[in-house]
Amino acid sequence: ESIRGTIQSAAADGAAPLVSVTFFDRYKGKGVADEAVSLSARLTFQASDRTLTDADVQQSFDRVLATLVQLHGAVQR
Repeated sequence: ESIRGTIQSAAADGAAPLVSVTFFDRYKGKGVADEAVSLSARLTFQASDRTLTDADVQQSFDRVLATLVQLHGAVQR
């Protein structure tokens, strides 16, 4: 829930509204550091009043990723 909260907070002021966060995989084992866990999440961005551009979504995603790196030491795989 901590990761979900970070994602939602980071996306709150982004160009693309985040409407859902779904975690679909959690892995700990070969290829992942002993103290780390690999999480896979699906982020759904959607605006009710306009069609989002790739740039809108990328800006919001980059903001989420930067916040996860800063607060949780995340690494994108």
